[in-house]
Amino acid sequence: MKIKYLVAASALALTAASSAQAADVVMNQEPAPVVAAPAFSWTGFYAGGQIGGSWSDTDQKIKGRSDVKDYAGFGKSFSPDPSGFIGGLYAGYNYDLGNNIVIGADTDWVWGDMDESDSKTYLKDQAGEYKLSGKIKEKWAGSTRARIGYAMDRWMPYFAGGVAYAKIDSDAKFSGARNSKVSDSDTLTGYTLGAGVDYAMTDHIILRAEYRYTDFGDQDYGNKDFKYNVDYKTNDVRVGVAYKF
Repeated sequence: MKIKYLVAASALALTAASSAQAADVVMNQEPAPVVAAPAFSWTGFYAGGQIGGSWSDTDQKIKGRSDVKDYAGFGKSFSPDPSGFIGGLYAGYNYDLGNNIVIGADTDWVWGDMDESDSKTYLKDQAGEYKLSGKIKEKWAGSTRARIGYAMDRWMPYFAGGVAYAKIDSDAKFSGARNSKVSDSDTLTGYTLGAGVDYAMTDHIILRAEYRYTDFGDQDYGNKDFKYNVDYKTNDVRVGVAYKF
């Protein structure tokens, strides 16, 4: 009987010791480390495509004719305002300064092929009645800009500004006692200002939405016999997607 009690007591002691050891292992187990995802970095090159809409505010003003001293159309104007779809490419580089500030450079080119005609009649129903008419066509436009943004992880609102350029074809016509018509083509240069937001959908795919105002200044067109001036401004709304390298 003593042997039975001794075996039972030994088994009970062994079970208690094992339970205590297991409890000690559980109590002393360290928690698994938490791995935080690294913050997104905006630094790097990117390139992509964009589409959007553009509308212009223009003014064509007749400057006169060399063979007429008191030219009826001198100083008179009309306003064809091209608008429509644009699409093209853009590329640039961002550098993250830290403290949420990102600076960069951006260049783009868009094709539009937008055109519009307009005309005005002066001295209507009089003996000296005449009509001024013309057309403006934007074939393409581009810009090179500096950007500064405020990074909020994968969101980055920004401002941008720089130089802009556009290929403009135009013509002007005077219909009256002395009919004249002339057409010309030139590249206008001006400035552009804009604001937008970039969103890093993944580490390499960046979406963009942007508004842009551009003033291409004014340019004289025509020849020594018949001259006119074109003042050309545009407003753009664009969306794009780029690949960050």
